[in-house]
Amino acid sequence: MKSPISRRIVLQGLSASVALPWLESARVLGMDSGNAPPKRFAFLFFGDGIHPPEWWSKGNGPDMELGPAFAPLEPVKHKVNFVHGLRHPDNVCGGHAKGAAGILTGIQPLGGRKIQAATSMDQVLAKQLGGETVLPSLVLGCERPVSGFHESSYSMMYASHVSWSSPVSPVPTEQYPSLAFDSLFESKSSRTHISILDHVLDQLKDVSGKVSSSDKAKIEEYTTSVREVEQRLVTMQEKGLDLNPGIDMVTGKRPADGLPNQIDEHSRLMCDIIALAFQTDRTRIATLLLTNNLSGQVYPFLGLNVDHHNYSHGWQNKEFASITRFWVQQYAYLVNKLDAMQEGDGTVLDNSCIMLANEQWTAHSAPKIPLVMSGSLSGTLQTGRTLEYEEAKERKMSSLCMSIMDRMDVRLPQFGNTTEQLVGI
Repeated sequence: MKSPISRRIVLQGLSASVALPWLESARVLGMDSGNAPPKRFAFLFFGDGIHPPEWWSKGNGPDMELGPAFAPLEPVKHKVNFVHGLRHPDNVCGGHAKGAAGILTGIQPLGGRKIQAATSMDQVLAKQLGGETVLPSLVLGCERPVSGFHESSYSMMYASHVSWSSPVSPVPTEQYPSLAFDSLFESKSSRTHISILDHVLDQLKDVSGKVSSSDKAKIEEYTTSVREVEQRLVTMQEKGLDLNPGIDMVTGKRPADGLPNQIDEHSRLMCDIIALAFQTDRTRIATLLLTNNLSGQVYPFLGLNVDHHNYSHGWQNKEFASITRFWVQQYAYLVNKLDAMQEGDGTVLDNSCIMLANEQWTAHSAPKIPLVMSGSLSGTLQTGRTLEYEEAKERKMSSLCMSIMDRMDVRLPQFGNTTEQLVGI
């Protein structure tokens, strides 16, 4: 049988497992070099709407014009599609309480005491493709889930989860950067100040001595990225921002404390972890919940002293505009990082589809979904376009989900509220 991590070398030592990036020199090292790079999907979500005056694009190709919210994407706009006018099932996003659960499931969750959503797109992909990687999917979050029920009678589980493994089971988000990092390397020792790379140093030197100069540069770039993330985690520990000592082996539960209290650093670390996971093929499916609906996130580094949800009700104002721009910046950070990772004749971004979306246009209003997606999925998606669907007869978000899954070779007769793929994608 062919190895599912063909052209990736796995180094192991002292409880650590390190997978190297896609290498051109696989044949020299006795590995299969015939497989094409894998396709990946990542979905980044932030809730409570956006600032519409700055969220726009016009035209296609080099002449495309971008609104102020998209300024960070200007250097890579030829690899981005700005998708305007898609919509959820009727009333799925009326208010804040249920939109997150609907965005990747394509259904309206059930109100009242009984939890009823649907399996989300990322988990459909994970069930079909997850056997080819160490981790079927990576589900991360930057804000704690909220319990209880909203005044509209909907469970707050719907507001705190975009990833669902079944209609009644949201996938728990990993919020601790340290534990998410550990999961990539199957390491219990990276909580110390010893780099996981030190555990496989001799193997790294041996591989580097046998590969081409371009592959050697890839390995050096990769190891630098790993060490930088490790150093930032250690710095957070030393500052007392990430106090989590690991999983309690008696109860199996995480400590109550230990999450970073700076959302800018938290979100960047989570983006770095997704990038490392994709670069080393530890997983091909990732979701990152940047904020919940009814979000309590605060942004003191933006000069703001009120929480996200409160600002969303003043969505016309400069304060909420700065929050919208901030989240596009985090998305652009991940996109640019993936585009800097060479893989075959392109980059990791070229072999991926990276989405950023919000469940509604403005607070309590969902006439259309704010959505951006980058990467061509190995050439199966044309990029560098403004795609307008507001006047289209068929403009379901579920149809876009079906289209992306089809290009990842997962074909379904129906998904959410549609049986048709999105025209023009």
